Amino acid sequence: MENKTGYATQELLESLVRGQRKALRHSRFVTVLCLLLAALVIAAALLAIPRVTAVLGRVDEAFSELEGAVEMLDRLDTALSSAENAMSKLDGLADTLSAFERTAGQLDELMGSAEALSDAAAHLGEMDIESLNTGIRNIGQIDFEKLN
Repeated sequence: MENKTGYATQELLESLVRGQRKALRHSRFVTVLCLLLAALVIAAALLAIPRVTAVLGRVDEAFSELEGAVEMLDRLDTALSSAENAMSKLDGLADTLSAFERTAGQLDELMGSAEALSDAAAHLGEMDIESLNTGIRNIGQIDFEKLN
């Protein structure tokens, strides 16, 4: 029986050794695969970093150009505000010119009225002088002796 037990023990030990060897091979295989995967990840990172750096550089340049465009838009906005102020001042000037034209028209009417008044005054002066002369002649023709 000892022989059978020893044989069973030996068989059991050999079976354990075979299982351990199989597990060791699997462990080595998994370790090699993990090392290959790590190497691939490192290689991909080393290949991608220069490209990512180049893309980030282009993005930075694009943002710089965008900032320049924004500054230009700010200057354009300032120029448009100045133009709007100038337009409102021109509108005020146009209103002033319109008021001046109305005043000039009124002055022309006033000048016409003044000329008409001057003509009327001259005519009135002539009429008064003639009336006065006529009145003096009539007074001169009155015979005061007969009246007395």
